[in-house]
Amino acid sequence: MTIRIFVLHAPENSACVDQIQRSCEVLGYQIWHKEQTSLLSAVTAPISSEQMIIGSAAFLLVWSRAVAQSKEVERLLLFAQRLQKTIIVLTLDATPPPTALVTEKTIALQPPYDQCMTQIAPFLPPPKSSDALQVLVEQASHEYIRERKAAIEQAAAMLQRNEQEKGVLALLEHMVQHDTITSVRDKAQEVLNLYAQTPSQLPQTPSQQTQNRHSTFGVRCRNGHVSCFDKRIVCKVTYPVPRGQIQRSGKELDELILTCTTCGEAVVAHVDCEGYK
Repeated sequence: MTIRIFVLHAPENSACVDQIQRSCEVLGYQIWHKEQTSLLSAVTAPISSEQMIIGSAAFLLVWSRAVAQSKEVERLLLFAQRLQKTIIVLTLDATPPPTALVTEKTIALQPPYDQCMTQIAPFLPPPKSSDALQVLVEQASHEYIRERKAAIEQAAAMLQRNEQEKGVLALLEHMVQHDTITSVRDKAQEVLNLYAQTPSQLPQTPSQQTQNRHSTFGVRCRNGHVSCFDKRIVCKVTYPVPRGQIQRSGKELDELILTCTTCGEAVVAHVDCEGYK
């Protein structure tokens, strides 16, 4: 199976992304991006940006002055971070990335951009491998109702095996909110309800243990120091820091006033604390 990569960029950077796409395809990867309306076969319904992100092995953010102004980009980036996707930031100019990207891998690109995969490839999985979540996303977007319901049954089986939990749950939530057929939405909701009632008691596997690193985030103070914090600690409402809420791209984020661990400067962090309070 060809592994897919989601690329998020501003329309102004389309020419650059075309070169990046060609570079990815030379190595055997397939690119998904939000401008695509039909990504699979003629019998498959269009896939939303959220479904593309769920079914992608990595998330490439092409960062530039143009993309920094896009609230849609911010919304999809938050979605990818919630799913703990591998995020690689490809910078095109000197526009500083937001605090939320401090701890992500950042690569400064130089033209010609069709040679960029020599820098990116070491951080990606092999271009040919089995990915059950990618298959599930394709089936969940099928035009036939029976196929989408079969995808829900497969999702339930994956949850029972504790397999790709965050991605599977996100896909089911997306189907509940956006599928056009009531019976499909109801079936997806039944699986979510069942999962909520019977949380897994299985011990963590090594791969799940490594996911703990995704609970950390970095912030940069005005002196340039980067401090790392753990959402499992600072997001708790009992953690003694000033806090508030802020609406960003249709999502409520926690605004935390933290202290730089190097120089003691106060720094404001906008954090997606969902699931950590």
